[in-house]
Amino acid sequence: MIRKNHKEQHMDRRHFLKVTASLTALMSIPACMHGSVSDRWGKVLPHRTLGKTGLKPTIFTIGSGAFDRNPEETEAIVEAAIEGGCRFFETARAYGRGEAERQYGMHLTPTYRNEIILMSKTYARNAETVKTDLDASLELMKTDHVDIYLMHAITSPEDLEERLTGGVFDALVKAREEGIIGHIGFSGHSDPEANNYFINKDFPDLEVMLVPVNAVDPLKNSFVLNTLPLAQEKNIGVIAMKVFAGGGFHGKRITWGTGRGSERESLIPDVISNQEALQYALSMPVATASVGCTEAAHVRENIAHVSNFTRYSDAQCRELVERVTEVAMRNIVEHYKSGV
Repeated sequence: MIRKNHKEQHMDRRHFLKVTASLTALMSIPACMHGSVSDRWGKVLPHRTLGKTGLKPTIFTIGSGAFDRNPEETEAIVEAAIEGGCRFFETARAYGRGEAERQYGMHLTPTYRNEIILMSKTYARNAETVKTDLDASLELMKTDHVDIYLMHAITSPEDLEERLTGGVFDALVKAREEGIIGHIGFSGHSDPEANNYFINKDFPDLEVMLVPVNAVDPLKNSFVLNTLPLAQEKNIGVIAMKVFAGGGFHGKRITWGTGRGSERESLIPDVISNQEALQYALSMPVATASVGCTEAAHVRENIAHVSNFTRYSDAQCRELVERVTEVAMRNIVEHYKSGV
């Protein structure tokens, strides 16, 4: 386990006072939610509007980053999600080198394509690779269009500029004009500065951001405090990810990123519960929370947590942040961030 020294702990604790004040300001931003509806498959979870896209995703989204580790469970995961009212499914070309998209093409789109929002992502650094990746996504997922397509994991302003120079964004705009993509966005979990740099480009075609939102995030290099307000100002639709800090809340060994190979303490269930983590994320100004699930039982559990969602007050959110602070100061919880 990597532990921080006492001086760092003291500095983090003093910083907490500033964090709580910023959270109070953030909680003044409304997170409007629309009630449940039904479709041909049954009752649908409550939904929110995804910024200027006009799309209305369910507040719970299935993430497929781990589908390649347990492919035999994918069909059960999809069925549990649909039965529970989830209608937003996201993936990426990089997940299992296309295996996650292939699983969606086997178990999701043949039956449910017309009732769902489908999102994927590309690591492409040039226009040619965008076309290659997009063609592969469509073929594997057995669809003729993707509702949302993202530039995957922007890490820095320099990284973004390299992709823009390579023609990535222009290629996505062209694909949208051709009706292959519905809406364009990006994901970024490394540095709020990189996300803000992209948003401040003020590209009219940039509509969606996938970003970490959890109760540990405000303590350092925070997307919640630094990026969500800007996204709201620019009407960028926000999808929350890493609600459980990419395994950090469950004490999973770090396999990549900062502190690779390190063990860490678990926050769940003794410090914070699964339900509280989800409730915190959905209490922020986001449209939906994407959660990676490897078992159908996890899907049903998470859907049960969000089905009767009531937004936390700013005091409740501040209390959760305070509750996780001690463990967060002793561990690298958010290994995916730069500078932690």
